[in-house]
Amino acid sequence: MNVCTHSYSLVWYAWSDWEAFIDWMALSGINLFLAMTGQEEVAYQVFEKLGLEDLQIREWFNGPALLTWSRGQNEYGSNIAGPLPRSWMKGQYALQQKILNRTRSLGLSGQLPGFQGNVPIALKNLWNDTNMTDNNLGTAWMDALDPKYAPLADRWTAAVVDAFGTDHWWQLDGYFNGGTAPWLSRGAREKDGVRAKAETGVRAKDAQPGDLDDWFRRGVAAYTGLNRTDPEALWSFQGWAFVDWSTEAQAASLKSFVDAAPPGKFVVVDMSVDGDGEWKMWANASFWGAPFVWTALHDFGGTDGMKGDLEHANAIPFEGPDNVWGTGFTPEGIDQNPVFYEFVAEANFRAAPVADVAQWAVDRAHKRYGLTADDARIERAWRLLVNSSYAQDLSVQDGTGVAHIGDNEAWAWDDRATPSSRLCEVYSAWSLLVDAAADVDMAEPFRYDLVNLGREVLAQVAGPAGQNFSDATPINKTLDEARVNATTAAYVEVLEDLDALVATDDAFLLGPWLEMAKAFAVEYGNDDCAADGYPTIVDCATFYEWNARVQLTTWNPTKPNASSVVKDGPIDYAAKHWAGLVGDYYAERVRRLGALAASKASAGSVVEAGEADEVQAALAYEWTTATDAYPTAPVGDAAAVSAATR
Repeated sequence: MNVCTHSYSLVWYAWSDWEAFIDWMALSGINLFLAMTGQEEVAYQVFEKLGLEDLQIREWFNGPALLTWSRGQNEYGSNIAGPLPRSWMKGQYALQQKILNRTRSLGLSGQLPGFQGNVPIALKNLWNDTNMTDNNLGTAWMDALDPKYAPLADRWTAAVVDAFGTDHWWQLDGYFNGGTAPWLSRGAREKDGVRAKAETGVRAKDAQPGDLDDWFRRGVAAYTGLNRTDPEALWSFQGWAFVDWSTEAQAASLKSFVDAAPPGKFVVVDMSVDGDGEWKMWANASFWGAPFVWTALHDFGGTDGMKGDLEHANAIPFEGPDNVWGTGFTPEGIDQNPVFYEFVAEANFRAAPVADVAQWAVDRAHKRYGLTADDARIERAWRLLVNSSYAQDLSVQDGTGVAHIGDNEAWAWDDRATPSSRLCEVYSAWSLLVDAAADVDMAEPFRYDLVNLGREVLAQVAGPAGQNFSDATPINKTLDEARVNATTAAYVEVLEDLDALVATDDAFLLGPWLEMAKAFAVEYGNDDCAADGYPTIVDCATFYEWNARVQLTTWNPTKPNASSVVKDGPIDYAAKHWAGLVGDYYAERVRRLGALAASKASAGSVVEAGEADEVQAALAYEWTTATDAYPTAPVGDAAAVSAATR
């Protein structure tokens, strides 16, 4: 996982979910994970003792679904979908203690959050510290050479150890130079607690390293902020902070951090998006001998697209240098592409790369479906998939037309009417699974693959449908009513078919996500949550559900009567192809925009930009603040719906 996984996938995990997840990690041979849960309560206690008031701290945090982005070097704003309730902080603190007790009993090590130099802006004001940088989003950044940094780092580290113990692994990113988060470009930020479209994908590509001696001294300050309290501390540094670096000056500055810690104590998490290996940078510098974990950052936002070149991943870790300590994966969201993650995880149990990747996938499928005899349809389907979806490292983001009107993934189409050979192979694989459904146990492993393949096909079909709709509904241009109606109907039909298909499998349901969120109001209490300016958020159940819905859609909450959703925000960044979300939000958005365009065409006028924005903002507010329930169990027969849709 990476730090974002705790929001995009794990945020609503109760203890029973964590138990199952921990058992899965142990059974999969995973022995190191990010233990980020519960840190807000630690921060609250530390900053309260320094003299900050309750709301000065709680409004520094985002709401539960967006906590990753008010933490450490991933900080992008404060009080987004907040403030954070005390009941949540205390409950998550207790949950973290359970998590770590369980993982330690199974031999897993948790990487705890180190002090990264970001503090509430109120602390800068309280201390009148001109060395702290105001990021205009509610946060002050400390330089590690500031005399106040070391005492605060010691307070933080001691409070974490006192609360959670230590496995001696500490997650600590950044440049520690008093600037903002290393992968946040200044041009991608807005004021007033709003997060702009900067995401893991926005890095400080042109970062200026500055004086190398200062880099070394800052590295020493960061590491000693850990090991004064934990003498055996290992400093884990996410490679995303320098994924786009290339100059010799940047290499020298990174090496200064490597040299700042004792040998073997600075560990890099190699996070290239395709798993190619950041260790190859600077002529295979291999992080100048620092140990590293070779991972693939395969997914942004927990989106659902089928992808991941298995032949490429087959090189991990066997083509690496001697200082590779292990392998892993660092997606922003889990619960997608299980074949890819199983393949990477198994590398730790292999002595050499897999000789025949396609045969490995075929054998896995037969075991996964409980088959005792070879099935030619299953074999053919998975050979097609290894040659198509799992032969390409695509964008880590969702580029389909499901949530992104007018977008299309280029690999899938030669032109709008001609599917590519790879998409045809995906369709053929789906068709083979549809044919095999009558002879295979429709338990979850097969049902998931059957529905997921159909989902992928329909998601790609949504691309040209959305492009045709977009062309028919331009802003400030003459409209053809018949064309508007035809393209609207075609686009909505694809999305409705997709919604009906994914409704037949547990993995693609909106309902469980929302119910898991609301359940915390029962466990932690229902009376200390509020959201200023949102009159329907009246208790913790509605507050948590609002957070859950906002993360999936607009990310930044949309206010009542807004003229638009937050411009330039990560809108639909975490778009899931989930039943309920597809039908009631994505398809409804097309219906409303289509109706607007049709009414304008009938009147002989045009759609103005502001009018389209208002339609989308109204839907965003209505849907994210709604409380209607969605199914938590599959609806419909997966085999029958797949056959009818095919």
